[in-house]
Amino acid sequence: MSDPFAVTGPFAETGSAGTSADIAVIIPLFNGASWIRQTLASVLAQTLPAREIIVVDDGSSDDSLAIVRSFPQVALHRHPGKGTHQTRQFGFARSTAALVTFLDQDDLWHPRHLELLSTLLRDDPAACAAVSRTLTYEDERELHFPTPFLGPERFDPWDTFPFHRIDTPSFVLIRRSALEAIGGWPARNAWSSDVQAWFQLASIAPLVRNASATAAYRVQHREATSTRWRLERAHEYFLNIRTSCEALARERGLSHPQDGELRLRQCRILGPMAQVIEALERADPVLMRSALTQLEAELSRSAAATDLVIGTLSWYMRPTLTSGDVRQWRPLVRTLYRGQPGTLRHLGQLVPFHPEGAYPTSVLTGYLLAEPWQPRAWWRLARHRGAPIALNGIGRLGRVLMGVLRRLSAGSPSLRRGCRTRT
Repeated sequence: MSDPFAVTGPFAETGSAGTSADIAVIIPLFNGASWIRQTLASVLAQTLPAREIIVVDDGSSDDSLAIVRSFPQVALHRHPGKGTHQTRQFGFARSTAALVTFLDQDDLWHPRHLELLSTLLRDDPAACAAVSRTLTYEDERELHFPTPFLGPERFDPWDTFPFHRIDTPSFVLIRRSALEAIGGWPARNAWSSDVQAWFQLASIAPLVRNASATAAYRVQHREATSTRWRLERAHEYFLNIRTSCEALARERGLSHPQDGELRLRQCRILGPMAQVIEALERADPVLMRSALTQLEAELSRSAAATDLVIGTLSWYMRPTLTSGDVRQWRPLVRTLYRGQPGTLRHLGQLVPFHPEGAYPTSVLTGYLLAEPWQPRAWWRLARHRGAPIALNGIGRLGRVLMGVLRRLSAGSPSLRRGCRTRT
């Protein structure tokens, strides 16, 4: 295999570090005109430039292709109608670099991202992949990376199985030899290929993670593939993940016999989680109560998983919660806040409120206006959103008062003279 840190390729003189690494950046593209220019700019701004930048179009009908063609350093391939994961494997098969990363069309990197992850793999030859810590953002104008640094730490997705804690392939730099050892990018399953990739890679060699965030994951836009899946078929999507995790647990038992039974037991928590998502899709308060009760029982045996469970469920449920008519959630709100039994210690506030809720304040307020007799829920809203609500209210009041003063000034000569005098 070639040396991944050799000075090669057309980008050898473009990075501020003055060298390039034997890295392939593979970007699946589908109607990404709104983001692909910024994404490619972040790739080309790397202090350690990649030797290969490959964009694989999956059948775009917007201006994406024209934008990509404006970057002469980028190789563009067409693979229409195959889906994101098949597109990743298609790009991998057309790359030759010793290190590979799969960047989503709407994510961004700090200029030192590849430099730092490459250094982690150079310094830890046993590691099969390097992972960056990440930021989330909605608008790149509001994105500010902290000063990056090198802080290696071993990272094993199996420590939190069945939750892998890698939000997107954009954060990971993989040795080609390791990816080939698991058969390339797992493209057969359209919904859970990334889940399969991380656990399979971690079964053959350790991963290393950088303590510094150098990648940014764009959230909360409806065009994202994962958002469409969660909005249209969240329950089916999650069931697919559950099936994949159960298969991975059995596979893990073959390579690590001491782990097999443990991993299958850990999968049990996915059953009631799937019911919670189904209850939300159906707006079924009875099923929601039953599912939360079962999930609470599972968490009583593994309380450490509570934050992961709530975070995962919130991610699957958020598009539905923020897109529907507030009135359809009234039975759920009523069920969860009226006569709530003390047994739901961990999850009683999950729908629609919880301390780390990422739902807009207007949505949360809408739930409470629909079902106002919930003092605990009002308290939680004030506690976790009080400052933004207060500042927003003060701002609105200030704008109203300024508007009144302007109208009064426009209609009163004496007031206009007074205003000029004070000015």
